[in-house]
Amino acid sequence: MKKILVIAYYYPPCRGVASFRPQSWTNDFPKHGFSPTVITRHWNGNENVWTDYLKDLIIDEKITVGENSTTINLPFKRNKYLVFAEKKWVRKIYLDKFIYLLSALTGNFQLDVDGYNCFKEYVFKHLESNKYKLVIVTSPPLNIIKLAFKINKKYQIPFIVDFQDSWNNEMLIDNYNPGLKEKFYNFLKEFYLKKWLSPVLFTTTVTPAISNFVKKVSNKPCEIITNGFDKESYALNKTMPSDLFFNVSVMGTVHPMQDISIMLNGLILFLKDKDPQKVKLNFIGIDAVPEMANKVKNIIPHSFLYTSSRVSMEESVNLTLAANVLLFPSYKGYKGYYTAKIFEYLGARKNILMVPGNNDIVDELILKTQSGKIANSGYEFSEILNNWYKEWQSKGTLKFNGINENIEFYSRENQNQIFCELVNKMI
Repeated sequence: MKKILVIAYYYPPCRGVASFRPQSWTNDFPKHGFSPTVITRHWNGNENVWTDYLKDLIIDEKITVGENSTTINLPFKRNKYLVFAEKKWVRKIYLDKFIYLLSALTGNFQLDVDGYNCFKEYVFKHLESNKYKLVIVTSPPLNIIKLAFKINKKYQIPFIVDFQDSWNNEMLIDNYNPGLKEKFYNFLKEFYLKKWLSPVLFTTTVTPAISNFVKKVSNKPCEIITNGFDKESYALNKTMPSDLFFNVSVMGTVHPMQDISIMLNGLILFLKDKDPQKVKLNFIGIDAVPEMANKVKNIIPHSFLYTSSRVSMEESVNLTLAANVLLFPSYKGYKGYYTAKIFEYLGARKNILMVPGNNDIVDELILKTQSGKIANSGYEFSEILNNWYKEWQSKGTLKFNGINENIEFYSRENQNQIFCELVNKMI
């Protein structure tokens, strides 16, 4: 087994979507000859809204040793400069602006999720007595990449950077037009990224849109390793939809950049002649973004509606499998952008209804896998949903026409095999 060090700020029991990718490496890398040690921070697993993710969690380090992997959880304490900058009197005299500027000028980004200072001391001490063939860091946060650069500089261990997000996701939007301040901060981030990525072995990204930006700051190979679904989680789970009601679900956090207006209009049309005892609409995770939750609650009759905050991955799988139809509101103005949730939908092998289409890679994915349909108006949406409802009424279930081979390509196991093959080539 080749020993590798994985540094991941987000990791279970954190429920954030970024935590499940490195967890899958822990499960799958040993099948391909790699023994990962994961260094992460403590999470209590109850983090729901963003402010929950930013609180101190000062618990002694915890080391969990598995058969072919080790996980090390470290205490998290908020960045002292950020704590100072947030004091009322500091903000009152605008000293906080100077602190943020000085931090950015010195390459200290995303102080609220400061993985660099959380991990730095422990990692350097750990590496004095533990040898690794490779370091993999997964971003966000951006400051994790700085840590990989410092490790390489001191110990000459080759490293890979995995980008789950861009350093500014606003850049992914069509017709992005930043102001002068944002341009300046983008310049600083890209200046430091060019430095930190100069010795990288290669980079990986989850979606083409991000890879286009990574290629601007690194001339090293950049490979797309998509997110995916855990085959075993879905194969072993025997949850089935109820035969008492038609279950329609939106799974995962809904963000303001997702276009839900057509979907909501279509749902109103669909529900106008339906019995609340026969149709259930579930928005699982939407309460994590109150702005979006309120949009839904203000339009959809409460007798049909169930909403929740984030749930564990196990519960998410249960609820996904319990659905007859999975709704996917697309991302307005984003091109070349996959979300992690679409792959979970594929894994469940349920009929997907995407609304609206945007003639991009998610549309292509649904068509390639034959896993659902795409609606571009409220009327078209309600018609598709009504036809599926009639099929359910007559047969008690819905036929799924997905192409299994094409769906399997997007399992985490397969994507991680591709990742490991790349690593073996490079080292």
